[in-house]
Amino acid sequence: MASTTEKGLGWSHQQQTDALKAEHTDGTPCWWCARPMFLDPARNWDRKSLSGDHSVPRAAGGTVTDRLLHGTCNSERGDGSRDHLRPAGGDDTGPSEPDALGVRRFDWPF
Repeated sequence: MASTTEKGLGWSHQQQTDALKAEHTDGTPCWWCARPMFLDPARNWDRKSLSGDHSVPRAAGGTVTDRLLHGTCNSERGDGSRDHLRPAGGDDTGPSEPDALGVRRFDWPF
């Protein structure tokens, strides 16, 4: 798997992701799958670290990493062209403000 630098994301992306992780509340639902997200990879359904995502895809000119997703969910989302097919449903593109959790589609907790 390519590193963030190899993908062209670099230092800015890494710093934005670290800042999101510092503010993260364990159990917050993933925008893609709506399952809870945890900083400890062993607690996530995919056993991977959380990954920084661009709600406006880089393919569409997005430059800000403004939310976290499960590592696998971020890979499945790809360039954002399949956002309308995300398991959590809905057609919104994510939080309208940096601190928002987005639209919840399922009762909490699971």
